[in-house]
Amino acid sequence: MEKVRPVTLRAEVLSTIVHLVSSMIHITLRKKIIGMPEMEKASEHGGVFVVWHGDALIAGHVLSWRKFTALTSLSRDGDVQARVLEKLGYDIVRGSTGRGGARAAVELVNCLKRGVSISFTPDGPRGPRRVIQNGVVYFAKKSQRPICPVVMRYSNCWNIATWDRYAIPKPFSRVECEFLPAIYVSPTDNLDEVAAELTKTMIAAAPDPPGLMIDKP
Repeated sequence: MEKVRPVTLRAEVLSTIVHLVSSMIHITLRKKIIGMPEMEKASEHGGVFVVWHGDALIAGHVLSWRKFTALTSLSRDGDVQARVLEKLGYDIVRGSTGRGGARAAVELVNCLKRGVSISFTPDGPRGPRRVIQNGVVYFAKKSQRPICPVVMRYSNCWNIATWDRYAIPKPFSRVECEFLPAIYVSPTDNLDEVAAELTKTMIAAAPDPPGLMIDKP
């Protein structure tokens, strides 16, 4: 079994800074939440919530009202992400397709079967950007819980020059968080086909480039 490293000083310091700065930005934003009642009904007994890796900063705050178990990688960047999410109240499962994936998959499916929703970035930890990996569909298929796609739109934001074009909305700008209709996966559905269709649906709802997706006032 892959062991999780103890929390390092680096992870603690960086996560504290990220949590503080993102919280301050989040407070200033003018937020509009779309589709929440339908999402709550669909995920009453658990759901697989997915948001693009590049939109995770503010999405993590928006989703923190609900008790989630989040998947983060076993990388050093994953250490920081895990601590930020723990500060927001998430439970954490560590693993990715490269390391610890089998154990993490079992834990997440068990969470879903107990009615606990899970949240993760389906194009992480290193891409391809905005391409759904079929692990999302696997979790939904094995647990028979719905996939709940979440997209973010911004009136004004910075984009970091990373593989995911990480979005940081500018203070006092407007942000829309939309919960798209839940997707149900039958035991006979093809993982790759569902993943490809989900990719198209999420991109259509919040196309590139990130930022400037909402008309400025």
